[in-house]
Amino acid sequence: MAEGMSAIEILESVPLVNQAVEIDKGNSGGAIARVPMKQPRYLVPPLSWLLPFSKTRQLRLDQMGMAILDLCDGNSSIETIIERFAVDNKLSYREAQIPVMKFMRILTERGIVVVTKASEQES
Repeated sequence: MAEGMSAIEILESVPLVNQAVEIDKGNSGGAIARVPMKQPRYLVPPLSWLLPFSKTRQLRLDQMGMAILDLCDGNSSIETIIERFAVDNKLSYREAQIPVMKFMRILTERGIVVVTKASEQES
């Protein structure tokens, strides 16, 4: 998430799953999210023969992680996601806030979710 944003701006921002991400859902409620990666310019033969390069980055999501990702629909703010997660898991708002915020940071850093300001969504 963007540095320099206030806590209120972060809670009002709206996450959306990156359209380039492939999500393979498993039977247990979890999933594997695959993010396409561009090959670095410096990785050309013969260097590319020596250094393996994966065209995707993967993140394994458990059932709770998938529940949070499903709430990243482009309409719900992070605050709404925290509230829903708290209700679904019988937690207080504060008990849900910390893990959801940490997980949202991981999702954004890995390119699985993009976060926009609420005002950008309305226009």
